Amino acid sequence: MMNAAENIDEADGARPDETAAPAPAEAQRTKGVDSARRALQILLEFSESTPELTVDNVLEKHDISVPSAYRYISLLRELDLIEEREKGRFVLSPQIFRLARAAETTIDFRGQVQPILNRMAEETGETALYLRRVNDSAVCLAMAESDHPISISFQPGTLMPLYGGAAAKLLLSELPPPKLAQYFNRLGPVLSKQAKTKLERDLEPLRETGYAESAGEVDRGVWAAAASVHTNGITVGALTIVAPDYRLSDEHKAQIAECVRWGAKEFRAAIADEH
Repeated sequence: MMNAAENIDEADGARPDETAAPAPAEAQRTKGVDSARRALQILLEFSESTPELTVDNVLEKHDISVPSAYRYISLLRELDLIEEREKGRFVLSPQIFRLARAAETTIDFRGQVQPILNRMAEETGETALYLRRVNDSAVCLAMAESDHPISISFQPGTLMPLYGGAAAKLLLSELPPPKLAQYFNRLGPVLSKQAKTKLERDLEPLRETGYAESAGEVDRGVWAAAASVHTNGITVGALTIVAPDYRLSDEHKAQIAECVRWGAKEFRAAIADEH
């Protein structure tokens, strides 16, 4: 890739960036990477309001020649960061989804969610957790235990399967059909064909409602209710309350269901306030 960048530098003469916002100080500006900077600036032109670019768009924003504009676009295409949807019109490639997922995994929102979990545990008297999907697993990132904690498999930092438990299945239900099919293929013989078919059928209403319940799917005798949390169309996780089934009345289960939905709503609001 260095050869491509070097070729651009040589052809473009590493022309100084006249259109970008000035750096606070010259010492803070990385030297010798003008072409890389220009290519990244073109990539950053894409947004929700500008989902596609043409060479003319690039020329309007950047003081470069037509051949240089084509070379930068060619480099971005070579790296599979953009693709040509139709003649002369370029859009971001699916490769960007991988980068977006990588960014999502670094944002855990534990600071925002912990007070909400604490209140959920206080109001219901049961243990509350925040789960996120990491590749093919669900991981507990935060937890608020009740005054009478129970032994459960989901513990902070522990990776658990996506096919068991209310919150984990909610996270699994968010996968689009092609990704879900790939997930089932990766599972191999862990689940039977019949179990996979049933699970796929069970996921449909979860996807629609963003709410799930389970009984004894992860730990024997443990009941759970969970609600998914989305912001800007992205799933940031699920909140769940778990409790021993034997001590739960129908009224208490209804209270827990209402509490997890309230928690998800509050969590969404807390994230929005941060952004």
